[in-house]
Amino acid sequence: MSDDDPRRSVYAGALGHDSAHVRRRIKQIKQWALLHANSFVDEMLTANPRLEWAMPEAGRTAAPEDYELAFNLTRAEAEIAVAFARGERLADIAITRGSSINTVRTHFAHIKDKLGVSTQTEVLRELMKV
Repeated sequence: MSDDDPRRSVYAGALGHDSAHVRRRIKQIKQWALLHANSFVDEMLTANPRLEWAMPEAGRTAAPEDYELAFNLTRAEAEIAVAFARGERLADIAITRGSSINTVRTHFAHIKDKLGVSTQTEVLRELMKV
């Protein structure tokens, strides 16, 4: 994804910490998408309706225990799921955990299997339900 890709702003805004700023930015992006007949924003919000409310002020951040109980994940899988839901890349999760990227990818594959999904977007959608 290039730096001038409008999706970068949507993802960055959704993971921000200033809810007023995020809401304002999402509104700007929706207006831009409407003006330019770009359906990506609507498609993304349809795929993940909670994206607009993915701010810390909107509620408690899920803990590993939540994912362990909700999806029968192991502790390691649940910790990776929490980090992924916070917007961390798998490579960054591996560095933080002191694990190899292949280990994190294996855990992530198990997460996808247990959630019954096949893409990272679908994983995020399911994690956001908790």
